[in-house]
Order: sequence, then structure tokens, then C-alpha cells
Amino acid sequence: MTNEQKVTWLTGFSHFITHSYMTLLPAVLVVIAAEHSMSFLDIGIIANIGYFLYGLGSFPSGYLADRFGSKRILTVGIFGMAVSSILVGLSPGIASFAVAYGLLGIFASIHHPAGLSLIARRVMTSRGKALGFHGVFGNIGLFMTPMVAAFSVMLFQTWRAGYLIFGIIGIGFAFIMQRVQVEDEPDLCLKSLLARPGKPMGPKNITAPQEAETPAPARISAAAGAEAMTIIPIALLVLFMGSILSGFIFRGSLTFFPALLQREIYFITSSDEPVVLAGFVTTAVLSLGLVGSWFGGYLNDKIKVPELFPVLIFLIVAPALYGISRFTDSPLLAAGCLFSLVYYAWQPSHNYLIAKYTKKASQGMGFGINFFLIFGMGSIATAIGGYVADDYGVDRFYWIMSIVAFCAMLAAIVVLVIKRYQVRFNWKVVKEEG
Repeated sequence: MTNEQKVTWLTGFSHFITHSYMTLLPAVLVVIAAEHSMSFLDIGIIANIGYFLYGLGSFPSGYLADRFGSKRILTVGIFGMAVSSILVGLSPGIASFAVAYGLLGIFASIHHPAGLSLIARRVMTSRGKALGFHGVFGNIGLFMTPMVAAFSVMLFQTWRAGYLIFGIIGIGFAFIMQRVQVEDEPDLCLKSLLARPGKPMGPKNITAPQEAETPAPARISAAAGAEAMTIIPIALLVLFMGSILSGFIFRGSLTFFPALLQREIYFITSSDEPVVLAGFVTTAVLSLGLVGSWFGGYLNDKIKVPELFPVLIFLIVAPALYGISRFTDSPLLAAGCLFSLVYYAWQPSHNYLIAKYTKKASQGMGFGINFFLIFGMGSIATAIGGYVADDYGVDRFYWIMSIVAFCAMLAAIVVLVIKRYQVRFNWKVVKEEG
């Protein structure tokens, strides 16, 4: 197996397990709320805290990946998620559940900046396909988790079993991640990390292979004449705005889709096991995202203007979300399938553009900022969605998300129009005479 294939498979499965952990809660949200007599707003606030930490941790995770090596930090994240998942499954009450879930969010935040910077640095020949593969595995976690959670409720009569099962799987994968060696990527070793805490582990361990010179907009910082200048593509700033909007859609749709099905699909509401059946149907609908993720990554290697692709995605996603808010039964399922099929092509497309507009040496931090905005700022969707679901119904929240998707389409259009423009800063401090 080549070095690039190792990176692709390791980051892909890490993406799978990360999204599995963070999707277990929506799958069993109704059961937890009933067990503890909680409203959607109450459970939404707890989820909001976990998801916010999921995003907030991306900042230090991106920095640590740049400083100590992506694979090493990724291994820490996988092991931490596994232990946290077991703690969630064993939590005796709401307070301990909230603390353990927050811890899970912190460790889950490591994957995206560390995993995607690992791909950006080590995969050169087919980066778009690698990002597509990465997205596919993440979506496998998204669509398979509701089914596993449903089986857990059915077989063990408790929502806790899913967290315990994934915790054991995560510990096993952490050992695999540690043992598989990737060229130029240091492995996790506590002794070496503590040996020289004031210094990174050395540039010889975290060097990036040479590649063709990237276009000028892809540089965040450069020297301009004799003075140091910071150059930021305006497109990157707008991409970050799009991250917030799409993160709202991502988290909101995942959190409340099973609950929506349990209220708006007749054959589910009339079932003896609505939670189990809603989990199976959610799995079937989200599985279409596999096609979107793979196709999105494939197109990014082929399309001449990758900035155009997100515009086309949200041009379809906005009316699909509106349809979900208005329809019931079969039409609702059709709109949900269209949303899943198209929306999940956004992730590899967006990651491709983030890598394009950031400097290689700072890609970990660039992805860290990106995923803080997606998961941290986007996490507010759970609290807002809980409030709207309690007072107006879950379907009304999908109407709000359709408006957000329209705004995301406008942001994508702006990226397309201003992709060649940059902002330059001179950070030199000058003492005024006199």
C-alpha cells in the first residue's frame, strides 16, 4: 500500500468514527428526552454545548497538527473520543451526561483540522478523490449510526449501548492508527512529546513533499518588497462565512431529521417502534449522501472552475429544504433524498477550496478555523431548532434552514466573483515622530 493510500484510508475511517460519535445523539434524542422528562430545547442546549466544543477545539487542534504532526494529533483524538463515548454510555444522570458529551465534542474536534491537513500535505496525485473518499466515509458514519442506534434500542432496550459499542470500536482503531506508519509523519510517543516541550518535533519530521507552485490567491502570507505583508484572499473570508451557514444546515438537519420523521411520516408514527423505524429510514435517506460526497470529490479534480460547484449545490438544496418543511409522507421523503444526494457534495468541494486558498504551512490552522465555524458556530442550530420545534413544530425549522441555504448560495456566488482579489495587511509598528 502506498503512502498516499495509507493516508486516505486512515483519515477516511477516522472521519467515519468521528461522525458516528457525533450522530448518535440525534438518533436517540427522543428516547433520552423521554427518559429524563426533557423538552427538545433542554436536550438541544446540551447538544449545542457538545457541538460548540466540537467546533471550538478545532482552533488548538489545527495549531497542534501544524506543530507536532497531523497523524500524532489524530491518534490522540481517536483514543479520546473512544473513552469519552464510554463515559457518555455510563453516565448516571443529566449532569454527568452533559460533561461527558462536552468531552466527546472536544476530542471529536481534532479530526477535521488534523485529518484534512494530513490529506492536503501527503496526497498530491489525486487530492480531490482523496477528499471525496474522506467525505464518503464520513457519510457512512452519518447514515449507519441511526441504524446502529436503532438496533441498540431494540436489542438492549437502552440508548446507552450505542455509545458503549462505538467506544470499544474506537479504542481498537486508535491502536491501529498508532501502529500504521506514514512517511514523514511522526507517531504518537508520550516520551518524545515531553522531551522538548518548548519546541516542535523538528521540521525533518513534518516536511511536506514538493508540488507545483500554487497560484497567487492560494497564499495567505508572503513578503511584499522589503516589508512583511499578510495577504488574505477575500474568497477565503467569504468561504468562512459560508462555513457558518452550511454548518447551521448540517447540524440542524442531522439533529432533527429523525424527530421530523416520527411526526410527519404516517407509517412511522403509527408503528409500535417509531424510534427504531425512524432510525432505519434516516439511514436510508442519508445513505444517498455517499453518492454526493464521492461525486463532489471527483468533480473537483475535473472541473475547471471549482468555485462554481457550491453555487449549483445550494441552488438545489434551498428548495429541497423548503419542500421538507412543507411536505408529509412520500413527498417529504423524496425531498429529503434530494437534499441528502446533493448537499453532501458540498463538503469535499468546500474542503478543496479551503486547501486552495490557504498556505501549505498553515493548512492545519486554516481547516481549524473552518471547522470551528462549521461545527462551533453552526451548533447554534440545535438550540434554535429545539426552541422552534417546541413552539412551532420541527417542520418550521426546516423552512428556516431553506432561507439559510439561499444565503449560502449568495455567499458561494460572491466567492466565484471575487476569487482573484486579496486583502493585504502590513503589521509593522511605527513610532510617530514628534
